Amino acid sequence: MTKPKIAIVAGGTGGHFFPAKALAMQLRDRHYPILFMTDKRVEDPQLAEWHDVQQFIVDGAGIAKKSFTQKIFNSFELIKGIAQAHTILRKNPVAAIIGFGGYPSIPPLVAARLISKSKRPKILLHEGNAVIGKANAMLARFATTIATSFPEVIGVPNNIPTQITGLPVRPDITTLYPSSYTTPENEISLLIWGGSLGAAIFSEVVPQTLSNLPAEIKQRLRITQQVRKEDIERVEQFYKQANIQATLAPFLTNVADLLKKAHLVIGRAGGSSVSELALAGRPAILVPYPYAANKEQDYNALALAKEGAAWVIKQSDLSISTLTSLLSDLLTNPDRLAHAAASHKLAYPNAAKDLADLIESYIH
Repeated sequence: MTKPKIAIVAGGTGGHFFPAKALAMQLRDRHYPILFMTDKRVEDPQLAEWHDVQQFIVDGAGIAKKSFTQKIFNSFELIKGIAQAHTILRKNPVAAIIGFGGYPSIPPLVAARLISKSKRPKILLHEGNAVIGKANAMLARFATTIATSFPEVIGVPNNIPTQITGLPVRPDITTLYPSSYTTPENEISLLIWGGSLGAAIFSEVVPQTLSNLPAEIKQRLRITQQVRKEDIERVEQFYKQANIQATLAPFLTNVADLLKKAHLVIGRAGGSSVSELALAGRPAILVPYPYAANKEQDYNALALAKEGAAWVIKQSDLSISTLTSLLSDLLTNPDRLAHAAASHKLAYPNAAKDLADLIESYIH
């Protein structure tokens, strides 16, 4: 018997795209035909891997923290996207549609709600952060249920059913769980990442901080750092002058291997990053992105800090002296790193399976 089609909606950036892909692969293994809708930011090579998945690019744009003029223009983009998505869904009926948050979710899910009740798909949301995003908060009224990545998510309406599934991540990272942690001995492996393209502030503060560490620590450091393309040459030269071994790249492709080797991670606190750290069982220094519309990274980081798995520094407080003090303490007291690694409690290795199960429960 042919199984009903399921639509997945996610933005083109890694934080939304990779969880959507992990779910799509799980549903595809169960022989469900998949329809995938995303926005213009998605990279073609990523979509090319989905040769057997229907793919559509839908117009849309965010309106949070925009100027009045930009809000007007972006609102028209959203309306255009709703019309496009409505046409796609009428021509390709689906039994369920699930959105992973962010403004790209708005047009397809609103379009699904506009379909006549007898043909309307089940509408599900996935919230990957510890506070509900603005898009999901707006769409929640239409939702059949909301899947979450944290036991407590601030702002979820009381009248909408929720279920903890965790955030689906790339299969190679899921296989890291359960993971052992060995404190650094001869070499100290530091992984510095910062969003899909690297955070500029890490390129400024981290190299200077590491150069301030005692010589006996510097010679043991093995750095892997995500750095913006335009900053690589400058940062590379700095590390060479400081006699610190470093590998730099604008995009990290072997993340599972890097996490497995890492003794400490420095980075942002997006939903995907937090889930990957928990699955790998790695201690982290988290610097939440300060301009997020809903301060979601602050809440994500706080969740890890509360369990003792991470240390949090606000970007406004991130300085060479602050980071030098913390790193000096941690690297000379490796038992603190081991304790943090063992403190992770937010790992959900079956997130893709559990989310697929949840979808199936509503369409059968």
